[in-house]
Amino acid sequence: MPTPSRMSSPRRARCNALAALLLGTLAAPAAHALDAAQWKAVAPALQAALECRTKPDMTTAAWQALPHDGTGGVGPFTPPAPFTVFGLPVRQVTLFIDTSGELGESYSADVDASMAAVRKAAKLNAAGGRTTTMGELMLAEGDGRQLTCTIAGSYDESDYQEPEGL
Repeated sequence: MPTPSRMSSPRRARCNALAALLLGTLAAPAAHALDAAQWKAVAPALQAALECRTKPDMTTAAWQALPHDGTGGVGPFTPPAPFTVFGLPVRQVTLFIDTSGELGESYSADVDASMAAVRKAAKLNAAGGRTTTMGELMLAEGDGRQLTCTIAGSYDESDYQEPEGL
């Protein structure tokens, strides 16, 4: 049996090729990373949805390149280029879209601005919200400021009653 330092040339070549493949795989960007052209194509639609102005066309190749999770969620992801909503810088984007329409949609942006600046830029009321023709725009404060456009789905709990005996 040959020692590692005395491997045959074909075997050494295979090991070197495997090592190069592994290093290339580790160094490669994530499979869901958007290239510049994809980002340029999807950013306007994403901005309009986050600002609660217009629903995006989800059939485009750029939209499909977003990091979908298989359950209607996209992200959270950091925009690959500077990106703004209502003129405010966005740190992270998270989306939820129920394609059946039952649970609705939500488009959220973590913005890097004060609560007052977000309220003013998004024209929110004192409670931090505003109704648009597309849905409800709301501001929440947690670790950062999150601006969310929510579109109600068709699911209705108005006739739900708790089972007796619980």
